[in-house]
Amino acid sequence: MKRIRRYIQSDIDINSTNRKFYLVAFSVFTAFVFLNFFEPFGLYYEGSITKEDVFIELFIAMTLAFVVLLLSQFVVRVLFKLNSFTIVSLFLWFLLEAVFVASVWFVFEVLEKDFTGNIITVWFENLLAYLLIMFPPYFLFVSYIHIKDVIKNLENENSTHKSIEKIVPDITLKDENEIVKLVLKTQNLLFIQAADNYVEVNFLENGVLSKSLLRNSIKKLEPTFMDTPIIRCHRSFIVNTNNIELAKKTSSGFSLKLIQTSELTIPVSKSYISEFNKFTTKP
Repeated sequence: MKRIRRYIQSDIDINSTNRKFYLVAFSVFTAFVFLNFFEPFGLYYEGSITKEDVFIELFIAMTLAFVVLLLSQFVVRVLFKLNSFTIVSLFLWFLLEAVFVASVWFVFEVLEKDFTGNIITVWFENLLAYLLIMFPPYFLFVSYIHIKDVIKNLENENSTHKSIEKIVPDITLKDENEIVKLVLKTQNLLFIQAADNYVEVNFLENGVLSKSLLRNSIKKLEPTFMDTPIIRCHRSFIVNTNNIELAKKTSSGFSLKLIQTSELTIPVSKSYISEFNKFTTKP
């Protein structure tokens, strides 16, 4: 019930000129085609009227409906400043349009023929005919607009979310008291080196090598970099494998040179070679 209530209370955007015109044109054209090709309501079963006569009458009736609906959407709505609809309020507006169209059809029927029927009965028959004929195409188009807008909004939300993800930094470094001390993008981190009770974070800031001391340990920081190219390579070093410029084999493992570092080399000890190879060896 909540979903149904939420749906019928959702906003429908049919304010643009194109949408209002297409709503009217699609509803009238679809109804006209349906009536001519599928012959509902016994329209052709009366022997005194030919199919050609029925076609002409339907054409006149649908033309009158088209004109009334255009006036409703482009004149009456403007006069009453009706710029927004929910499903419920649009249905009520549809009923109001049905009353107007049925009244026009009734007047045309009275003027065209020798009218002998009951006024209320004939008018009500016109109203019922309009509701049965126009409701399906009218709200089919409205549903199409609604679904189209929902999909577009979801795509915009996903696009916005992805844009935010690009802006939001990837790495948050905290001290031993879990207080955030440094936030930066993954690609800007070069390496982290242990320094007694501190760690020295080496990173790029506006393309220039910068350093920041953090009261923490390499061991406690290591879990921060799960599922990233940043790995522990030595008991005293964590390195960003994406920023390795040169890796040289040594007797104890590897010696690394990173971008934006001149002569400083980062050691990779034998105990971390296996993990190091996962990130540096292409499959």
